[in-house]
Amino acid sequence: MALSSAEHEPFFVTTGTGKDKVSTDDLTTITNAWAAEKAEGCAKYIADPILAPLIYQLQQMQDEINYLRTEISANKDKATFPGFGTSGSTALAGDTTTISGAQASAITANTAKTSMTLGTSGSTALAGDTKIVGYVGSSDTNITIGNMASAIVKGQTVYTLPITVTQTGTDKLGNPTTLTKTATLTLA
Repeated sequence: MALSSAEHEPFFVTTGTGKDKVSTDDLTTITNAWAAEKAEGCAKYIADPILAPLIYQLQQMQDEINYLRTEISANKDKATFPGFGTSGSTALAGDTTTISGAQASAITANTAKTSMTLGTSGSTALAGDTKIVGYVGSSDTNITIGNMASAIVKGQTVYTLPITVTQTGTDKLGNPTTLTKTATLTLA
């Protein structure tokens, strides 16, 4: 929340060259006069029926300003907000999970990495849960589509189509291998 604009103006200024600048001699005179009055408890001002209420209100404002300065200082000097953590080992604003310096370094260095390379061909793993068969020689893939069948299920005709994929080749030791997978498609 931003502060509203000040509504007061200075009686005089001590810098610049404008007409509102107090002269060094006048500033010395009023500083000395204030010191003399203050030493006597401002008795002349307090005894004056016109100035006394103004002096009283000025004192009230000074007391309020001093109180506000104490509150501002107390909040300005805080390292954290109440209830929030004060170090990297405690939760900060929100529901923050904190990590140690060692964990941050490990993340940066990626020390727990497991090599993974997504492939671009049938001989390397592709994205997803792809099983790679270790063929080193030539391999052939055959797809066999069976005959479409129909059946009545709950009063509805359901059509199915069996598909078999067979891959033949050799493994890393040169032995002949055959991998066969079968699926049945239900057609709408």
